[in-house]
Amino acid sequence: MNVSDAIQAAKAIVPRLEASSPRSEQLRRLDDDAVAAMKEAGLARLFTPKPFGGFELPPRAHILSCATLAYGCSAASWVLMVCGAHTFVVGRYPEACQEEVFADPDVLLAGTLASQGTIERTADGWLLNGRWQFCSGVDHSPWLLIGARQVKAEKDPTPFGNVHVVVPTADIEVDDTWYTLGMRGTGSKDIVAKGVFVPAHRAMPTKSLFIGTFSEAASPVYRLPVISGLASMLAGTVLGMAERGFTRFVEYTKGRRDIYAGGSKAANPGIQRRVAEANAELAAARLLVERLCDRWDAALAENRPPLDVSLRAQLRWDAAYVAELSRRAIDRLFAVAGAHAVYDSSELQRIHRDLHTACHHAIMDFDSLAELHGRLTLGLDAGTPMV
Repeated sequence: MNVSDAIQAAKAIVPRLEASSPRSEQLRRLDDDAVAAMKEAGLARLFTPKPFGGFELPPRAHILSCATLAYGCSAASWVLMVCGAHTFVVGRYPEACQEEVFADPDVLLAGTLASQGTIERTADGWLLNGRWQFCSGVDHSPWLLIGARQVKAEKDPTPFGNVHVVVPTADIEVDDTWYTLGMRGTGSKDIVAKGVFVPAHRAMPTKSLFIGTFSEAASPVYRLPVISGLASMLAGTVLGMAERGFTRFVEYTKGRRDIYAGGSKAANPGIQRRVAEANAELAAARLLVERLCDRWDAALAENRPPLDVSLRAQLRWDAAYVAELSRRAIDRLFAVAGAHAVYDSSELQRIHRDLHTACHHAIMDFDSLAELHGRLTLGLDAGTPMV
């Protein structure tokens, strides 16, 4: 499979995801058929290493295929996007870990990259404790990728600081907290670890893992930076949601009538201007996503980790601006979508909720990323380290 094949495979299952999307919303997790569709299409193994039956494709394939899937189901696109990002990380782990995880090359890897819990070194591994939020796709994942802060590091001759570990989902308690405004079908529940043992081969120090300077053998795609990579992947999914919302608004508005004044809503100059502006915002966002993909292709070809901090900052800012443009476009349209758009049966209402929820992801913090981009543009230092 190549990049074009991945996008075509995503397009082929959009109708199937459309059919399962209402069930995912009701279940507050992905419907089983949505998961089966993505696996059968080969989309779960885009980042799986080749030695384990994967395609090991560049980020472009994942970003654009997830953008396409969002036309069918926001939640399905989100879960594949997040789980694929985690596969992108686990491809860096020691071979012993990868043999366990990728015994199924179509495995969906849930987890949470934020180091919300703690971990302590033992004689033969680590002990993991804590609670983590937003574990998208946990109901469909046999393995989890989890970040944690090392405690008692002063007693460790080779401290890791922050650590990322891979653990079986069976070792973790899942707490169903996922009652939310949007993205309900992602099943992004809390997970809890209570003294879970993690063998040494399933733990890596976060900093070198995330910027690609670790010592383990890995092909170039796994040397790319993680945080800006995840931001770019998230941007693709958010853009796909917004483009779907725009299409549905236009289709709906063409047939709308003004119930008081009569006549076509499409003839309203104010609505026409809103459509024109939203269209331009999404066109600009699409160009930014394509530029993100181009930059990832160039970084992959160069294969010289770590990427310069200014480039990582630019990647994150471009991704954040994609999300901002997408949100603005849908807000602009939803404001004139009429009273019928407030019903749960309205697809535009669901997309509005989903998109706002997605844009609350910490990696897309628009204000902090605007400050970072501005500082670097004005010749100042980054202020805080960015992995």
